[in-house]
Amino acid sequence: MKNILVPSLLVFALAACNKPAEPPATTHEVQEPASSEPTSHSLGAALETPPTLAGEASSAAIVINGDDPASSLVLGATGGGGIEIYSLAGERLGTQADRKATLVDVHYNFPLSGHPRTLVVAFDPATSEIVSYTPGEDGNSLQSIAGEPIVTGTELEGLCLYRSPISGNFYAFGAGDGYLQQWELYERDGAVAGRLIRNVPAGLGAAYCVVEDRSSTLFYSQETVGVWRMNAEPESEAVPVAVEVANPFGRFEGDIKGISLYEQADGSSFLLVSNADTGLVHVYQGPDFEHAGAFSIASGAIDGVEEVENLGVASVLRTSEFPGGVVIAVDEANEEGGSNFKLLSWQAIADAHGLAVTAALDPTQATPPTATTVAATVETQPVAGFGDAADDPAIWVHPSQPELSLIIGTQKQRGLNIYAMDGSLLQTIADGRINNVDLRYGFPLGDGQVDVITATNRTTETIGIYAVDPETRNIYNISDGDIATDMGDPYGLCMYRSAQTGTYYVIANDTDGRVKQWRLVDGGNQRIGAELVRDFAVGSQTEGCTADDEAGILYIGEEDVGIWKYQAEPDAGTERTMVDSTEDGNLTDDVEGLSIYYGPNGSGYLLASNQGADSYAVYERGGDNRFLGIFHIIADPQSGIDGASETDGLDVTSANLGPAFPNGVFVVQDGRNITPKERQNFKLVPWERIAEAMNLEVHSGYDPRAQ
Repeated sequence: MKNILVPSLLVFALAACNKPAEPPATTHEVQEPASSEPTSHSLGAALETPPTLAGEASSAAIVINGDDPASSLVLGATGGGGIEIYSLAGERLGTQADRKATLVDVHYNFPLSGHPRTLVVAFDPATSEIVSYTPGEDGNSLQSIAGEPIVTGTELEGLCLYRSPISGNFYAFGAGDGYLQQWELYERDGAVAGRLIRNVPAGLGAAYCVVEDRSSTLFYSQETVGVWRMNAEPESEAVPVAVEVANPFGRFEGDIKGISLYEQADGSSFLLVSNADTGLVHVYQGPDFEHAGAFSIASGAIDGVEEVENLGVASVLRTSEFPGGVVIAVDEANEEGGSNFKLLSWQAIADAHGLAVTAALDPTQATPPTATTVAATVETQPVAGFGDAADDPAIWVHPSQPELSLIIGTQKQRGLNIYAMDGSLLQTIADGRINNVDLRYGFPLGDGQVDVITATNRTTETIGIYAVDPETRNIYNISDGDIATDMGDPYGLCMYRSAQTGTYYVIANDTDGRVKQWRLVDGGNQRIGAELVRDFAVGSQTEGCTADDEAGILYIGEEDVGIWKYQAEPDAGTERTMVDSTEDGNLTDDVEGLSIYYGPNGSGYLLASNQGADSYAVYERGGDNRFLGIFHIIADPQSGIDGASETDGLDVTSANLGPAFPNGVFVVQDGRNITPKERQNFKLVPWERIAEAMNLEVHSGYDPRAQ
């Protein structure tokens, strides 16, 4: 099940009415008119640059020199004049005029030719391209490191960089034509290459943007509407939430433009937003980004700024002139003619608003990814249905030729899809809205045995029963009539083969948390029937389940609660223990698919889809199922296979599946399938990749038919 967050304008409107009290005036203020809004202050710039050579100014960024902060650079995008380079004293040091540039941003530690480099990106409106540079060795110039053209296909109004704390991958966001393009940036042949990851609807007028890496939060302004934030991770659900909106529900009036972040090492941050038509820059304080006040840039020793076009901030640049960091404001209408850039002291802004200035966050310091990540090597063909269509996979191991094994995936709008291990579609069975699927080997039927597959059918409210022909690898129905569930919505499903009795069972659950267990029986005429042997309630909605045949344990995921452990035998009752919780444990609701990686002598692992966090949890199979950690499946730009997210069902095996998966495979449903944007599918990850990333064991020689 998927969580969908819908922002409420009423909530935003009520929040906007709760303005904080006016902070005390400070000596940094210029006297403000009596008619000013009580929370606004008039501040003067400390320094300014000369007018730009091109007569334009549209965007600013700062290149931080970690060894010598005073030698840091101010980069100004000047349209037809390209990028002008200034010192912190406002002196023009040079120009980069090989390209037009209307937007510019900077990030650090981009891996290039084996070395971390400072990455500068700019937008060239003449070619609609995102281009890349790095500071030259002389410290006063830029060197092109652009590879193949990164063509946006539209004119961008905003451009910002993001480094994922999960994967360490770099991304560029570009706003234009009502969309936010997200490009993954990576090295190819010693240059910066890019591929479009997703196109997120952001509303007409979406423009300037900035990203807080550590919280994976993208902020963007929408010209006359407001300021929004959303998750910057490429596999996340792109749901914007309002920070502030326009009148009559919020403070903004007219055009909302530049946006930037001031970040401190203690986790605190401040968002600056230019409301150009009012001449005010609003300040919002994290983590909830409540309004902390506003200021205008007034005339004093240096002329003021009537309409701030854009902003740049560096909290770590603490010099005698800028003891708390520096803020760059783009002035399109400088009094001396043309345009230029104004430099303000953050300390003055903080003092005026009563904000604490603590140790700065240094973006030049490399930080390792916070998450364990792996990449898939194979993905299946997308399902035929649009929207939420694929759901749950099961892995069938071929008895003699492991490379001919199959992935059986549910297409919950119309049936089952059968895939080869290379992801190609071999067969489709259109039997209705089949939701979950599982299988077991060697069911005694007539004078022989069959590998039996069961699935919940939400169209007929029945259990479907199928078999695999090992010669043709075709799937065919062997149900002995309709196996009615008497459930309003048969949902999740798993199978269990008792090590005590050899009996085969199918276990299904309803969306209301009801669970039923049937014993499979030979119905004659080469058909399989089912007899109900157990009926109990979990508590609330559940779907994912898996059974450990050797240990006789049934695991059930209660979506908003956690993972429960029951005994799997039909006479075991309802006694249970909790494996992990969403409330005070390691999981984020919804808890979805579950599966077991079998090792010898009770070893191995229990794996779960931690859908609410787009990740996967790993537990010891034995004992009390000790939690071992979380991993994510991320994109591989070299293969072009995207990551996996919003996963419903999954399956895993430690069996040999041929040269591509000699140590088993982990198969997950991909709820978004974003690159390229296609219908849902399944991703296949070699087990050894997970084992290496998570420091887990790799088992070989597992034969699921020997159980």
